[in-house]
Amino acid sequence: MSDTQGNYDLALSRADHDMWFPVSPTTEPTTEPRYQIWPINGADKVAQQIKITLLAFLGEWFLDITFGVPYLEEILVKNPHLASVETILRAHINNVPRVIRLESFNLTFDRARRTLGVEFEAVTDYGPVKDSVKLDTAHV
Repeated sequence: MSDTQGNYDLALSRADHDMWFPVSPTTEPTTEPRYQIWPINGADKVAQQIKITLLAFLGEWFLDITFGVPYLEEILVKNPHLASVETILRAHINNVPRVIRLESFNLTFDRARRTLGVEFEAVTDYGPVKDSVKLDTAHV
């Protein structure tokens, strides 16, 4: 365990034992479990936490209604101010534990397809992470 042992954020299920569940490629019946559990740590864990943060709507989780991005209140409105949207999303990324700073941030808003894309590179305590998130607002 690392220096955060016992430090648990219930809102994001953040603990030192965040897990990844890959599905076994076989479809034949076996006695072995179909899923394997692999702990995620380091930069991969921080990248996962950033994605969880960016995909959570404000008030969506009943145990912490203050967690999440205010998509319905400030972003998914008619004629959103893109500078404000960028500021909100940057702040949410920077508030993820272990994120030191954002190196790059690219926001793509396609009004016709009603999609919002975020590509980011961040420096974390564990090293750099680079990832992207796409929110399809047509189904919201």
